[in-house]
Amino acid sequence: MSGGMYLAAAGALVQQMRLEMLANNVANINTVGYKGEKSVFRVPEETPTGEELPSEEGSQSLSPYAPPFLTMVDFSQGAIHQTGNPLDVALNGEGFFNVQTPDGIQYTRQGSFSLNVDGVLVTQDGYPVLGEGGEITIEGGNVEIDATGGVYVDGDEVGRLQVTAFADNESLEKTGNGRFVSNDPAMAGNRPENTTVRQGHLESANVNPLQAMTEMIETSRAFEAYQKVIQSADEATEKSINNVGKVA
Repeated sequence: MSGGMYLAAAGALVQQMRLEMLANNVANINTVGYKGEKSVFRVPEETPTGEELPSEEGSQSLSPYAPPFLTMVDFSQGAIHQTGNPLDVALNGEGFFNVQTPDGIQYTRQGSFSLNVDGVLVTQDGYPVLGEGGEITIEGGNVEIDATGGVYVDGDEVGRLQVTAFADNESLEKTGNGRFVSNDPAMAGNRPENTTVRQGHLESANVNPLQAMTEMIETSRAFEAYQKVIQSADEATEKSINNVGKVA
C-alpha cells in the first residue's frame, strides 16, 4: 500500500470517529443535563533531541500518519427551562449533584428526580440522590427546595442537596446515563458558593443543534473525500501493476 493511501486511510478513520462522536451529541440533544463532547487533534511534542513525548492520557494514536485523537467533554452549562415539577431541580452555576451507586458516589447535572417506594429521592434510574447527611427521605405533601438546596416537606427541613465542584472537571469521566465518576478524588472541592439550586427547572443539553448538524455535514464530506483519494490511489496502483513488463 502506498504512503498516500496510508495517509488517506488514517484521515478517513479520524473523520469516522469524529462523525460517531457528533452523532452521539445530536442523539442526546433532548437529554436532560447532557454534556456534549468535542474532538481534539494534537501533534505530539518533541524533545530537544527530536524524540516524541508520550501521548496524552486518553488520546488514541490511530496511525503514524495521523495525530493523536482525543475526545473531551464540554462542561459548559446548558440552558435552564421551567417544568413546574417540584422534584425537578437544576444547578445554576458550577458543581454536580451527588448520587450513590453500587460503584460508589457518582456525579450528575441531571436533576429530574423522583421518589421510590420508600420515599427516598432518587435519579431516573433509581439511585439515591445524596444530601449532606446521606439519603433524603420525603414523606408528606408540599415539597419545597430553596436556592441553597435545602429540602423542606410541609415546612420542615429534611435534608440539603449535596453539591460538589471540582478543581478540574477533566478529572471526571462519563459512566453513562448522565453520570460522571472522578478518577482523582483529590480534585473534589467544597460546595460552590455562587451556585444556586432552582426547583421546578431542568438543565437542557449544552449541544447547539445547528452547529452539530453543520459539523456532521462537514465531517461526512471530508470522509467521502478521503474515500475518493483511497479509490484513486488503488486504481493507480492497479494500473502500475498491470502495466509492469508490458512493451509499448
